[in-house]
Formats: sequence, structure tokens, C-alpha cells
Amino acid sequence: MLQSVPGDPVLFLAAFVALAPFIGFAVISVIPASRARLIEWISVLSVGVSAALSLLILFFEFMGNGVGVYPVAYQQQFEFLNLGYAGGTAVSVNLGIYVDWLTVVMIAAVSFVSMLIVIYSVGYMHAEGRRRKRYFGVISMFVGSMLGLVLANNLLELYIFWELVGLGSYLLIGFWYEKPSAARAAKKAFIVTRFGDMFLLFGIVLLLSIGDHTLAYSQLFSATSIGKLNSSGLLTIATLALFGGAMGKSAQFPLHDWLVDAMEGPTPVSAMIHGATMVNAGVYLVARMYPLFTQTPFSSLFVAFIGAFTALFAATMALGTYDIKRVLAFSTISQLGYMFLALGAGAYILSSIGPTTNGVPNYSLGYSAGMFHLVNQAIFKALLFLAAGSVMHALGGIQDMRQMGALRSKLKITSITMLFGALSLAGILPFSGFFSKDAILQSALSGFPYSWVFVVIWLFGIAAAFLTALYIFRLWFMTFTGHSRVPEEVHIHESPPVMTYPLVVLAILSLAVGFTVLGVAGFGMAVHYPVTFQTGIVSGHTPYTEFNGVLGLLADPFTYLSLALALAGLFIAYAVWYRERNLSAFLSRPFPHGIQKVLAERYYFPQAYDKLGMWIGYGIARGLDFFDRKAVDGFINSVGAVFVGASQRLRKSETGFVQNYASVIIAAVVIIVAILLLFPGIGV
Repeated sequence: MLQSVPGDPVLFLAAFVALAPFIGFAVISVIPASRARLIEWISVLSVGVSAALSLLILFFEFMGNGVGVYPVAYQQQFEFLNLGYAGGTAVSVNLGIYVDWLTVVMIAAVSFVSMLIVIYSVGYMHAEGRRRKRYFGVISMFVGSMLGLVLANNLLELYIFWELVGLGSYLLIGFWYEKPSAARAAKKAFIVTRFGDMFLLFGIVLLLSIGDHTLAYSQLFSATSIGKLNSSGLLTIATLALFGGAMGKSAQFPLHDWLVDAMEGPTPVSAMIHGATMVNAGVYLVARMYPLFTQTPFSSLFVAFIGAFTALFAATMALGTYDIKRVLAFSTISQLGYMFLALGAGAYILSSIGPTTNGVPNYSLGYSAGMFHLVNQAIFKALLFLAAGSVMHALGGIQDMRQMGALRSKLKITSITMLFGALSLAGILPFSGFFSKDAILQSALSGFPYSWVFVVIWLFGIAAAFLTALYIFRLWFMTFTGHSRVPEEVHIHESPPVMTYPLVVLAILSLAVGFTVLGVAGFGMAVHYPVTFQTGIVSGHTPYTEFNGVLGLLADPFTYLSLALALAGLFIAYAVWYRERNLSAFLSRPFPHGIQKVLAERYYFPQAYDKLGMWIGYGIARGLDFFDRKAVDGFINSVGAVFVGASQRLRKSETGFVQNYASVIIAAVVIIVAILLLFPGIGV
């Protein structure tokens, strides 16, 4: 039976946001591969419809609710699965949509950036011929799955779309499956993320088993449900399990290495995975489960520490590679770490001070900053990947930055737009990354009074800010300035308009989106935590997140420290790679050379994965072999030996003498008669 919570009627359109790309996927599936041009524009149209509806919802809800204060969550659902009764309570699973400000902002970011990437793909994938059907069909399904994940109104529905997102990434990373490296990368991504998904599934089952036996957000986040979850003593384990799933999907240490190898897919796929879809799913999961994380300080601190360590760890590896896409892949891992740092810090502080003080809501700066950075990263990381794809398109597929240089004059649009993305990623004022990055560092600073661990977390974040500027401008200067190292046979050319127009739009957004914090309480007012239901009605106003906008950031002296470090990284990159200072003498020394080798080998994590996989796989194989030989074969052989032995003994009774057979018959008759006399009840 359909159930709904009243809300703004425009939110009814949200259901079609996820449905449109799936319709596009279905239509593409039945169109002949020879109609490639039609297939391309069906994909663009289906994702474009999602983007238009998402922006319409964002506009009407924001304009209709002031500065984003939206205390009512909209929900529509129907019963999908009845699981019976637990403790006298009916347990069922519903499917439906759940729309609050977190949903509204996420679907707008995902669908709009995805639309630009799909448009870009029309130009980038033009040489793929009939295989474009498979590409555009899967990428439409991929976008629809991510939107379905965001719109889901319970954890089971989220998990269904979560796995569809994993399937889409596997098919897209391995798009050129005839290449062994692409096939290996797709399998690696699938296996590593499945490992994380086991934790997520365990967390979902655990939450269903305790508390109010519900997975629906509207019930799971209620005060009654949270009280029961807390009293069970298992909430910390459940939230850690949920974060295990997020670590796999969002490539956090130690499940990070698959994302680097995922660069074997087409560049628009990399932009889609890194900017708008898959890797953001883990961050969204933690943000959606925020009411639970604020009840578990250990889990929240663990999230913050893993995020901070990953941010620094991945930033160092970005300095050790010359592959333009892999530099950006390490950058994505690092920026996702920043988001988890912020979310964990905000949840830990709220777990310490509570949701209210004297009736006044306590705000979570970390929540605001983390989700703001997610939106910013979706924009500038998609821009950087698409710009890298434009460079590769111009150079005939070259990815090694040592074979680039001096491209600025021939790729003017690409170089300028990529510069905008680099400035935003580095956190240089006034680009969007500055506002969210410094708000994240502020959230770490805010944790100082509550735990000494935040000192380490903040230092990790500050160091990563310096390295971020260093590696991204190393990339930009090596690619676009200096002398040309491009092979002579390569004909350099700017990308067609269908590829450069999305770059221009994303470049403008990478500058403009940061100013959404001006003049209002902040982006966080548009992404609130948490909405709780009581008998279908929101009980009063719930705590909203906020930060103090640009004035608050500029009044903080630590903002200038992080900005100075970012500028220092930019200056060092300028001095070394723009001025082309010779590093060979320095790097040839044993210690720097050893560090460079370790970074280039990604701290030997790929080898460790292989060794661990071989050790576990070989160990399991040996155990199964022993069980097969000793248990299975031993049992079968023993049964056979018994019958063989019996048959050997029975064979000796076959003598061929009539008197022997007569003796056996007489003995049998005597036994039967004796049984009948002793047990007359069994006679006939």
C-alpha cells in the first residue's frame, strides 16, 4: 500500500529523476548498434531530463524556503517485502523515495555534472563505432543507479542501487576488455569494492536485527529508534560496518588502490566515477547515517582519522607518477579523505555536546563542510578529468606528462579551464575549493577541546593542503608550459566544441559555486541534519548545519595558514616545473631516489594486494584440496572399500556345490521359523 508524508508537490517529480536514465538505458538496449548517433542523443536526453528536474526541484525548494530551511522531508513508498513479525512487531521493507535537502542537493550535483560528462562523451567516444551502444547504455544505467541510491528511502533499497553502481563501474572500467590491463582493473575494482560491501551488508542486517527492526530512514532516525539502538550496545559495531562499505566505495585506506587502476577505462568514465557518481556514494552513506554516527563517538573519530590519513597518504603518491589521469585519481582519493575527515569531526563533536544546548540547536560545521566539498569536488574533479581527456584527445592518447609540455598556445580553452580546476582543487581564493577546504580544516580545529587526536587530524589536513597545490600545479606546468616534449609525429589540435563547452561550464561553476556561502548562513543551511519523524509528522525544528560564510573564514587566522601553504605549494611547482629547474642531480641521491621509487610503486600496495590475494587464495585452495582428498574422497573410498571387501567375502560362498546351497536354504528356513515362534505378533 502506498504511504506518503505530505510535502511540497514539486517533490513528486523526484521519482522521475532516477527513472529517466533507466528509461534511456531500456530504449538504447533495443536500438540497433548501427544507429550510434541516435543512441548518443537518447543518452544525453535521458540524463538531461534528470538534470532539468533536479535543478527545478532545487530552485523551487530553495526559493520557497528562504535560505534553505526546509524542515519537512517528503516520502512516498510502497511495501516491497514482508518479513513477518519480530517481538510482536510486523517487519517489512518498503521501496520509495525520500527527499530532504541532502537529497535535493545531491541529485542536482550528480545529474547536472553527469549530463555534462555524457555530452562530452559524444565527442570523445566518436571513434568507437558500434561499441558506442554499449558505452552509452551502461553509462545511462550507471547514472540512474547513483540517483536511485540517493533517492532511496531505506537501507535495503540503497543497497540494491549500491550494487548496481558497482556493476556499472565494472562494465565501464573494463569497457576496452580486450586490453588485459583494463580487464584486470575492472576485476580489481569489483572485488575490492565487494569486500567493502560485505561490511555494509553486515551493518544493514545488524541494524535490522536491533532497535525497532527497521531500515526506513523516517523510522530509523526517530528518537525512539536511536534510543533502542543505543541500549543494544551494538550501534558502534553497526556504524563501523557501514563505514567499511563506504571505505570500499570511496577508496579510503586501505581499500584505496582499485581507484588508481580504474583509469584504464575511457576518460569520461573516470570523470563520471570520480566526479559525479560512484566514489561519492560512500560519503553520501555516512552523511545519510549521520544521526547514528553522532551517537557513536568512537566510530566518528575513526571516520575522521581514516579520512585525514587517506588525504595525506594519497597526496604523497600523486607526486610519484607521471600519468596525468593517475595524478587525478590520487587526488580524488585525497579529497574524499577530506570529506570523511569533516563528517567524522562534526559527528564526534555532536556526540560530545549533544544536539541541543538549553533548547538551542547545535550545528555541525563538519557536516556542512564535508557535503559542500562533495559538491565542489564533483565540479572541479569532473573538470580536471575532462580537461585531461581533452589533452589526451589532442595528443592521440598520450598520458605521460613527460611527453607533453608547451601545450598552452595550442590548447587554449583546455589549458585555461584546467587552470580553473587546479586553482579550485588547490583551495586558492576565490575559487570554490577554498571555501570548503578551509571549512573542513576549521572543523578539525573545532575538535581540539574534545580529543587530542584532532591535533594529528588537523596536521594531516594541513600537510595535504600543501601537497595538493604542489602536485596539481606540477601537472599543469608539466602539461601546458615549458618546452614541448611531444613526439614530432603527433598533430596537436584543440578538442571539438561538444567537448570544450562542458569544460567552460564546469570552469565557471568552479569559480561561482564558492560564492554560495556569501550573504547567507552558509551552504549547510541547505543540507540539514537530521530529519526525524513522529507518527508521520516532523516534531518541531531539527538541528541545521551552518558555517559562518566567507566572513567567518576570513576572520580565522588559520585560514591564512592553509592558504599560505597552498600558495607555497604553487610557488614550488612554478619554480621547479615552470622554470624547469633540474631535479635530476637531487633525485639521483640515494634517499630522494628511494622515496621517489616508493611513491611510484604506490607504497607497494599493489604487490601487497597480490601477495595477500595469493596467500589467502592459495591457503583456501590448499585447505579445500585437503578436505577433498581426505574427507570427500576418503569417505567415498571407504564406502567403496566396504562393499568391495563384502563382495570379496561373498564371492567365496559361490562354490558351485548343490549341498552348500541346500545348507544355506535350510538354515534360512530355520531362522525364519524361529523368528515366527519367538515373535508371533509379526506373523501373517
